[in-house]
Amino acid sequence: MNIVILKDHIEGNNSVDMIDNLVEAQFAQRYLSVKHHVTQIDFVPDIEKMIAELKNAAPDLVFNLVETVCNSGALSIIAVQLLEMSGIPYTGCTIYSQVVTADKSLTKKVLQTNEIPTPVDYFQPDTEYIIKAKTEHASAGLDNKSVRKFSSEEELQKALDLKKKQTGLDHIAEQYIDGREFSCAFLGQMMLNPVEYVFDSHFKGHKIITYEAKWNEETESYKHHQRTFAMEENIRTSIIALTSKCRSILNIKGYARVDYRMDSDGRLFAIDINTNPCISPDSTFIAMIEQKGISIEEMFDKIIENAFIS
Repeated sequence: MNIVILKDHIEGNNSVDMIDNLVEAQFAQRYLSVKHHVTQIDFVPDIEKMIAELKNAAPDLVFNLVETVCNSGALSIIAVQLLEMSGIPYTGCTIYSQVVTADKSLTKKVLQTNEIPTPVDYFQPDTEYIIKAKTEHASAGLDNKSVRKFSSEEELQKALDLKKKQTGLDHIAEQYIDGREFSCAFLGQMMLNPVEYVFDSHFKGHKIITYEAKWNEETESYKHHQRTFAMEENIRTSIIALTSKCRSILNIKGYARVDYRMDSDGRLFAIDINTNPCISPDSTFIAMIEQKGISIEEMFDKIIENAFIS
C-alpha cells in the first residue's frame, strides 16, 4: 500500500511538543515501511499546494498526524477537511468528532447533554478554578499557577481576558477537581486499560499534568510523577464505561484518549478528549497498548484497518 504520513510543519517552532510530532512521524514510518511504501509530507496552510502534493503522491491512505496548523491546535481540523474533500482514506477520527473536541467548551456541552459529568464552568464562590486554553491540547500553557480562587465572576473574567492578551488564545475556567487524574483510550472497538498519574510525596503543588509535567524532564513535576495501571477494579470499570460512552456519543473511530479527574467522593469528571493523541514511543497511548499485550506492529495494522471502516 502507498501511504503518506501527514505531519506538522514546524519551521520556526522548536517547542518540545511540536518536535515530538516529528518523533511520531519517524516512529510511524519505521513500522509502516516494513509492509508499505511510505513518504512523509508536511501539512502547510497552502491548500492548493497540499492538494497538488497529495495528488502527486497518490496515496492509498493518509496516516494523519497533523496536530497543529500555523501553531494552532484548533486549525488541525483543516487537514481532516482537506482529506474528506479529496476522498482519500485517512487514519484517526472523522471531521465531526475532530471539530467538537477541538473546542473544550463545545466538548463540555455535548458531554453534559449526554449525562457525562464534567467540571462546572460557571462562577461559584470559594471554589478553585483551573484556567486552560480553549482550543489547545498537549497541556499548552498549563502550569501550577493555572489553579486559583477568584473573589467574583468579574475577577475570573479579567483573568481570562489577561490570558488571551498574553497568549492570543481564548481560555476557559472550570472547577478544579482536587483529587486523582486518569486517562483511558481505545483502538477501534478495543478498550485499553486506564492509567493513573501519581505524584510522590516529594512533589509540592497542585497534582495536575502541566506542560512541564508532560514534556520537560528537568522539572520537579516531571520527575515526581509516574503512570500506573494499578487501581481499584471498580474505578477501572467506571472509567472504561465512561470512555466507551464518550466514543459512542462523539462517533469516534480510529483511536482516541479521554482524560478524567476524580474527586474525594469518587466521582469521575471528563476533562478532555484528544481525538489525535500522541503515539510517540514514550506516550501514554503506547504505554496502554503495550500493557494490553498488543505489539506495535499490530497497533499500526489496526489503525490502518479502522481507516477503511465507515
